Amino acid sequence: MNKPELLFDYVGHLPECPTWAHEEQALYWTDILECEIHRFQPHSGEHKVFSFKEEPGCFALRENGGFIVALRSGIWLTDAHGQLETKIGDNPNNPALARFNDGGVDPAGRFWAGTYGAPAITTARYCVA
Repeated sequence: MNKPELLFDYVGHLPECPTWAHEEQALYWTDILECEIHRFQPHSGEHKVFSFKEEPGCFALRENGGFIVALRSGIWLTDAHGQLETKIGDNPNNPALARFNDGGVDPAGRFWAGTYGAPAITTARYCVA
């Protein structure tokens, strides 16, 4: 039996939404309270961080690069560098009182996301201004 091996030592504040990109052989995840999406490639050891001004509750990879990401204010499309391009939907709740927390893509390719009661005062302290 193989013994588990630590490939990457990461300690975050609220890491969620692990997503494996088969073509890239890379693992993506969000750290909600750090306002980041991370990309780690086990083969090369490369670790890249995409920073946002709001908490990314969940995301999915886009076919031609970039993300669809549910930030506190709403759902956005980004380019391959994580830069916001187009806002495609608002947070259906008051963004000061609730943020997106979980979501994904269904088999038909539709992105879905839910919200969570989390006042901005307690979580936004980690975000870059």
